[in-house]
Amino acid sequence: MITFDKRKKMKKKFFLIVICFALIITSLAFCLTGCSNIVKISKKKPLDLTGMELVFEDNFDGDLNSDVWATTFDNPIRRGGYWTEEQTFTKDGNLIIRTEYKENGSQGAGWYTGTCLSQHKKEFTYGYFEAKCKAPAAEGLWSAFWMQAENMAQNLSTDGGKNGAEIDIMESPFYNDPAMTIKYRNTTLHTIHVDGYGDDHKATNSKYFEVNKDIYNEFNTYGVLWTENEYVFYINGYETWRTDFGVSQVPEFLWLSVEIAGESGSANPSNKDNQFTWAGEITNNPKDKAYDFVVDYVKVYQFAK
Repeated sequence: MITFDKRKKMKKKFFLIVICFALIITSLAFCLTGCSNIVKISKKKPLDLTGMELVFEDNFDGDLNSDVWATTFDNPIRRGGYWTEEQTFTKDGNLIIRTEYKENGSQGAGWYTGTCLSQHKKEFTYGYFEAKCKAPAAEGLWSAFWMQAENMAQNLSTDGGKNGAEIDIMESPFYNDPAMTIKYRNTTLHTIHVDGYGDDHKATNSKYFEVNKDIYNEFNTYGVLWTENEYVFYINGYETWRTDFGVSQVPEFLWLSVEIAGESGSANPSNKDNQFTWAGEITNNPKDKAYDFVVDYVKVYQFAK
């Protein structure tokens, strides 16, 4: 005969089993959904530059070419750190954008990094744009190879990108993100932004591509073929994503940069309103080390006339 206490224990046990089962199913569903956002790079569609000619190339031999590149942008405060020109330099035939903590930096104590852009110096309309690089291996950093139009930079972009877009060819903010169930380390993605950065802002992005080589310790190539009708993105010479969203019809400049999670120069991760804190916390990295975004080259091809 089952007593009242036994029935009570059985109900409690059954309830716990149901809860555990529900949690397992929910976790599995989340995992499958998250995993579907990470894809391997197919080798079905290799890059074909037939009919195109090399119109620009920088292998970063010698000093940085100031006729092409600038290493400052607006004020030095950039999200959770500072963009200062001494953090961008050439060494051993590579462009280096170095992130490091400085106790007595020009802007005071904090994390310093850099940027390298061709705004007002070298701009292009349509073509194939490629960089060969290694991403910095540190939490809380967002390295990128991208393009931008003057209208987008000045928050004047309208018409769904026709008069300027932000074209993110390579973004790598995923070195270590413990807050996410699915690990995105060694993945990159592509994103298009249009119509400025205010209330009218619109964007779309690809899935996350699992690169077949270590993106932090090995060079990989990232490129985009931009035509009047679409963008076609490539990693290591193979197509990854194409979209006709926000196709710019005006000149765009090249941009290489590293950003730090945070805002107003503060990398304080306790402020949940800080930008990009989901990319990790820069303060988890040792302060006595430097973290380099290393770029071997930037190349631009356009269709031969």
